[in-house]
Amino acid sequence: MRPVRLAVACVLVVACGGGSEAAKPVKAAPAPSASAASASLPTPAYTLRRSTVKEALKTPGVLFQYVVLDTHPVFLAGKFHGFRVAELRGGPEEWSGIDLKPGDVVTSVNGFPIERPEQALEAFQSLAVASELRVDLEREGEPRSLRWAIVDD
Repeated sequence: MRPVRLAVACVLVVACGGGSEAAKPVKAAPAPSASAASASLPTPAYTLRRSTVKEALKTPGVLFQYVVLDTHPVFLAGKFHGFRVAELRGGPEEWSGIDLKPGDVVTSVNGFPIERPEQALEAFQSLAVASELRVDLEREGEPRSLRWAIVDD
């Protein structure tokens, strides 16, 4: 089960910038016109630098310092549903602007299921070339999606 927790924690902490000032998300440029935006998913509110993502992918072990996932997966109707966030470490400033809370259940990352270690690893590795980081989760029974554009720098 540890590889799954590692991969999920890594992608979550990539979104949170790993706790360093240089890795903090930066505000995205203004959204495109309403007609262009309506044809796709909502524009991400934040962007991540490609260099920040690549650095986080190199040192996954440090990421457990910030996100703790419950060791037991969440099941619904006998089927895997996701992993519950048990704790977010660091002060409120570390998580400012990141809509992630203890109790949230992460259900997929960048569209990849995360039930088995190889699935979580695929989601983790996809970040090296992905244009965005999308974390799908459920909070109090309601689905949510956290999105960050990944921009080259």
